[in-house]
Amino acid sequence: MIKSLYLATTTTTTTTTTTTTTSAAILPSQCYSYSIINDATRLATAAGSTISDTAMFSSVYAWYRISGASGTQITTSAPNYYQCGTYYSGWYASSMPAYGNTVIGTVCYVYTSICYWSNTILVTNCGSYYVYGLIDPPVNDARYCTV
Repeated sequence: MIKSLYLATTTTTTTTTTTTTTSAAILPSQCYSYSIINDATRLATAAGSTISDTAMFSSVYAWYRISGASGTQITTSAPNYYQCGTYYSGWYASSMPAYGNTVIGTVCYVYTSICYWSNTILVTNCGSYYVYGLIDPPVNDARYCTV
């Protein structure tokens, strides 16, 4: 008599599912509610003139996005005196914020030094653009310059 020997093989399959959840940072409201500055005379390379931001802004911060003919942001390097359509050229002298953040920064105005006068502004990083909380410059014939 011959005996048969059978081996039983059991196969177990395990499936692992990995779920990745990504969420976009919620941007501050000023990223969606702002006025546009679109003026080529604000460019840091534009000739000087007698235009002043004193009549455009007030003592209360209002949100603006630099766009179109104005470029995309307030210049971060000091232009020359008598540029940007004004006498006293304004430039942003602080660090830019990280995505979704808002910082308080300093704008300097060029006269006999690169920071003869200054004021604070707010800057928000909205991802592909910045918005600025702007107020009146500290003196007449001063202006925020752009690139």
